[in-house]
Amino acid sequence: MNDNKNSVKSIVDMGIPEDVAIDALNRVNGDLEAAVNFIFSNELPDNNMGESVGNEKYTTSEHVNISNDNNFQAGDLSEVMNVSNYGYDNRFETDSGDLSSDEVSDPEIVENDISNNLKLPAYNIVKHEVEKTSLSDPTVVMPLPHNSIIESYFGLFSMFISIYLPHLLLKPDFKDLNYDNEWYNGLKFVAPKFGIKVHNEESLKDDLHTSIEPLTCVDRDLDDQPKLLWQLQKLSTIMNSTMSERSYVSSKLFSLCLDRNAKMKLQDAEHLYEVLPSFIKYLTSNLEMCPDFRPDEIRNELISSAYYLPSDDEPPVKTLLTLFHFLPDEYESNLYKMFNILLYADDEDGDGAIDEGNSLNYLAPNLTIIFDEIDELSSMTPLPEGVSIPLEFYPQLYTKECKDQLIKHIIGKRQDAQKESRQHLKDLNSLKSFQGKDILKFLNSTLDFLDRDGQRQNGLTEGNGKLMEGLTDIKEQLTKKKTEKMNAYKDLTQKLNTSWNLSNPEVSIIATAKKLGLIDEPYHLSMAVMSPNLYYIKKRDGTWYLVQITENGDDFDIRKCSSGVEIQDCVRQYTRHGSETPLMFVYTKEGSIPDDDSVQKILEANTGCLQFLKDDQKLLNEMVMNESDDV
Repeated sequence: MNDNKNSVKSIVDMGIPEDVAIDALNRVNGDLEAAVNFIFSNELPDNNMGESVGNEKYTTSEHVNISNDNNFQAGDLSEVMNVSNYGYDNRFETDSGDLSSDEVSDPEIVENDISNNLKLPAYNIVKHEVEKTSLSDPTVVMPLPHNSIIESYFGLFSMFISIYLPHLLLKPDFKDLNYDNEWYNGLKFVAPKFGIKVHNEESLKDDLHTSIEPLTCVDRDLDDQPKLLWQLQKLSTIMNSTMSERSYVSSKLFSLCLDRNAKMKLQDAEHLYEVLPSFIKYLTSNLEMCPDFRPDEIRNELISSAYYLPSDDEPPVKTLLTLFHFLPDEYESNLYKMFNILLYADDEDGDGAIDEGNSLNYLAPNLTIIFDEIDELSSMTPLPEGVSIPLEFYPQLYTKECKDQLIKHIIGKRQDAQKESRQHLKDLNSLKSFQGKDILKFLNSTLDFLDRDGQRQNGLTEGNGKLMEGLTDIKEQLTKKKTEKMNAYKDLTQKLNTSWNLSNPEVSIIATAKKLGLIDEPYHLSMAVMSPNLYYIKKRDGTWYLVQITENGDDFDIRKCSSGVEIQDCVRQYTRHGSETPLMFVYTKEGSIPDDDSVQKILEANTGCLQFLKDDQKLLNEMVMNESDDV
């Protein structure tokens, strides 16, 4: 204890903020010299890279971007303090005893623990009450400092998963999630008392089977255990309970338990779309190692597939898709137009060529879409009205089946219509003028002249009369021809804007595709994230909530939205220019949204989650009672 305090004081005396000093010491297991080196060089010593020492195992935590200018002066880190990634080294602490064969083991396997003798980083202190203002409000997921922004999106994606996939998350029962009073802060990871055991049935050769068994004191390496799932079960339990009053949790819950591969990708990634697929795949692998799941049951919920053409000379290749992402210079007036550019041919050319590649194949019931943040390399033309995001989306329009049976036909019709429209406009222009002269104006002036001339001479001459009749006939034919051309042009324009409107398929194309049986249910917008500090989440009953969090992450406000139009208006605002943070949208297919009754049954059948819920609510009740006594 004294050594820790002395080390912290030594670093603080150098002008380093106390929070940064604590963080650095925890990363290097209290080694003062290594901690100072880490603060100035942002490099951890080699022996921290997964080396086992005695009964403890150390692994690196997330990368922290701290300036290492040659002109560093004491106190320069004070401005960095509020945006530092206060992670901690992965440390196991095990209390073990004698175990009999008929006794359930009770290891206390703890990762990323912070010593109780050290002060918590300031960013983890939230002023908001730990109890909800309204029981119906969803539990808020709080962000991490800005330089850990990607991990904050992991937390928000986990929030979505907890609400819309609880029937999968709560299926494995780990009997006892090993409740910890500070679990919601994400400062340490406490493993459940049960984990996954892999059995290789000799009779079935390579067929692996798993079961949920007690974790023993020898199960120190949790890399082969579903750590992310354990954390998700905790969040999903309180998210889906009708009795939980837990108001918030930290995104650190989920970045805390990433495997080494995910952490390495996180360190190398500059954009959310580069690393979120790894998080999604890590989630699916966590669930797939559990018993009683069908092959591909989990990945089919989150991972789609598509065809693309490597080159003109090669056939389409099938690939997996965990998300769709768009650069700021790829923004269009609405989401369908953005998908059209990805997956349809450019029908403006009118050359009859229809793209044979770039089609969706299998569509997962949950789709994630990322709008990349703007950076110094981005070149975006401002959109005065922003991007219109549909509350109901039909990505089935982009499947190969729909493309082959409907969209190719529509693209062909559009190309023909655009050719005809251009010809009609050319003809109308020819009927309007000749050698720069307005034909109709010339005819009218000539007829007017002949009429006035006849009035002066008390009647038209025979020649002028015939001329006037001829010119009048030409005028009528010209007007009729112009009307025909104009009507034909209007008819084509009307079809381009309705029946063949690819940019706004909700006008007509969606109805046509439904009649043909090519699309069924819509995908509903379920989450819209403008930033980790401002996001919208929709509960399964259709109620939208807006969550706004202070810039330094110490307080938040949550309220119901009047309608989905509010979300659409907010997205338009954020997409008029490139956003400084990634925008994340998640859609869920209507028929895949579980009903509340079935979720409650699954939750009540999971003994580990149910006990965790009771323990958490008991703690909250005690805190409320203590506050009342203080008053």
